[in-house]
Amino acid sequence: MGRVAKIGIAVVGALALAFCIGSYIVDRQALDETYARHTDDGPTMLLRDADVAAEHPFADVSFELDGQTLRGHVYGESNDRGLVVFRHGIFSQHQDYLALITALVDKGWKVFAYDAIGCGESDGDSVLGFSQSPIDVHAAVQFARESGMADGLPIVLFGHSWGGYGVAAALSYDDGVAGCVSMSGFDLPEGIILESTAAEMGALAYTQLPFLKLIEWQDFGQDAARSAARAIDESGLPVLVIHGAGDGTVRLDGSSIMARRDSISNPKVRYIVKDEPGRDGHNTYFYTAESWEYFGECAQELSALQAEYDGAVPQAQLDAFFAGVDKKRANTADPVLIEQVDSFFAYCVGEDNAVS
Repeated sequence: MGRVAKIGIAVVGALALAFCIGSYIVDRQALDETYARHTDDGPTMLLRDADVAAEHPFADVSFELDGQTLRGHVYGESNDRGLVVFRHGIFSQHQDYLALITALVDKGWKVFAYDAIGCGESDGDSVLGFSQSPIDVHAAVQFARESGMADGLPIVLFGHSWGGYGVAAALSYDDGVAGCVSMSGFDLPEGIILESTAAEMGALAYTQLPFLKLIEWQDFGQDAARSAARAIDESGLPVLVIHGAGDGTVRLDGSSIMARRDSISNPKVRYIVKDEPGRDGHNTYFYTAESWEYFGECAQELSALQAEYDGAVPQAQLDAFFAGVDKKRANTADPVLIEQVDSFFAYCVGEDNAVS
């Protein structure tokens, strides 16, 4: 081999090494920033505990996981149909889902909803990563049993997005739960990471996949390979998978659990695709059409107010706006969705009148 060829190979090798090192460093920094705690304690159009406490009182609970305290609430303490362990989506908190939680309480379910590490009222400066979700669902179920919260009740799991992945993938722990409802969930952490990266970088994202996978494996080891679809299939438990046809966050034909349905042979799995125009997104199917329309109108008014003051709306004006929002009207759970979830949980726990 000639001297020029050797130099060329050396240069290419050096460039490849520099690309790998640079990609790893950039990806690690990007993921660390992405997973950092997102704090927004300002007023919101979503329901908060203070908005529902009169009709839906709750008890504060907490448990420890890896040196961090996770905090949550138990709603419907006297209900006896079963205990629903609820897991929220990433960069949110359980209170963002109070419309769904309280609707299930009204159906007779006891609901344990907690905030993940780095979210809401729980400890932590970071959510750690997508692989964390089933780990803390498992811990939450153990806590529910050991604390006496379940009190002999059957336990079912319910989650959305990151939580939809978490509750489904947590079936691999064989915790003795009776079933699961996963909404807008993804199958694998690497799948949603790649899909999210591709939305920002396009085809270039595929050059980063080895480094993204390496980082996830460094942080979580074998847990990084925990597949929701595989857990659903191998558990043999009743599972309801719900997804929006127009979901732009976890694509129906991309990283979703629904996209893996051909690999799932578990006969107790049911699938629902929400395809009503305008209510077929990542979470838009949660609410009634009227509620979602009203929420949108309020959001437009808020945007106009922010534009009027160039983003610096006086506090008095902001307080007046939020005081004028009918939060319950803006957060009315879709009765069809609630009936689907309620009926499926009834089937999971073996109620006599349940329809599979």
